[in-house]
Amino acid sequence: MDRDALGGLEQQAMSLLPQLLQLASLASAGVLFVVAAYLFISIDRNRANSTTKDDNQVGIKLVLFALTMVGIGLAEGGVQQVLGYALSGFKGGGGPLKQFLPPVIVGAVVILIMLLALMPRTNAATHKQPERFFLGLLAIMYGGGAIISLNSLLQSVFTSAGWPAMAGSIASLVVNGAIGFMALIRFGAISGWKAPVAAMPPPQQGGGYPPQGGYPPQQGGYGQQGGYGQQGGYGQQGGYGGGGGYGGQGGGYPPQGA
Repeated sequence: MDRDALGGLEQQAMSLLPQLLQLASLASAGVLFVVAAYLFISIDRNRANSTTKDDNQVGIKLVLFALTMVGIGLAEGGVQQVLGYALSGFKGGGGPLKQFLPPVIVGAVVILIMLLALMPRTNAATHKQPERFFLGLLAIMYGGGAIISLNSLLQSVFTSAGWPAMAGSIASLVVNGAIGFMALIRFGAISGWKAPVAAMPPPQQGGGYPPQGGYPPQQGGYGQQGGYGQQGGYGQQGGYGGGGGYGGQGGGYPPQGA
């Protein structure tokens, strides 16, 4: 083998090294997920009212979710690179896209096979504890990645690091935030969370009859002027009062005749 061929193989190996490291990290995360989730489920089965006690397909579901996690990681890395490359203005032509698209395609195929072809053969629709572990881990991983990307973006803005650095942070924020948000929403839905109920408004204080209704004061009825009051009726002047009745100086019987 000549020197040129060795140089080409070395260059190809160096270009594949980041992808191999990424795949190794994703596979390690999948293995840790299966081991940790199976350990927690084994402990949970000792409870009397455990929902996983009768689930005899825990292992296969955990393996399928772990492979789905690897596919999501591959697709996420490819989409993030494509988006960052697009935001930076496609500098370099279409050559770099040939390196970014394969992880997206492979990851999407893995996700579709795991979730649409193999997972429906299990009892995942009725026993959802492995899915809860899977979604919780996705929400933590990618939600945390979105938070770190936001911090990196703000640092790039405050330090005027330039648009290429900002474009990478924006791409990471969008992709990680989308995956973390969807995982969190799905996790909450299968866990039974509900929207908060709005408080009822307090009842109004004004009720009953209005304060101005009813009979008006002093004008109608037996008031001072229009009834048996002081002037019209048996009052002081027009009744049996001092002037026109059996009173003192007016008509009637004189005071001296007995």
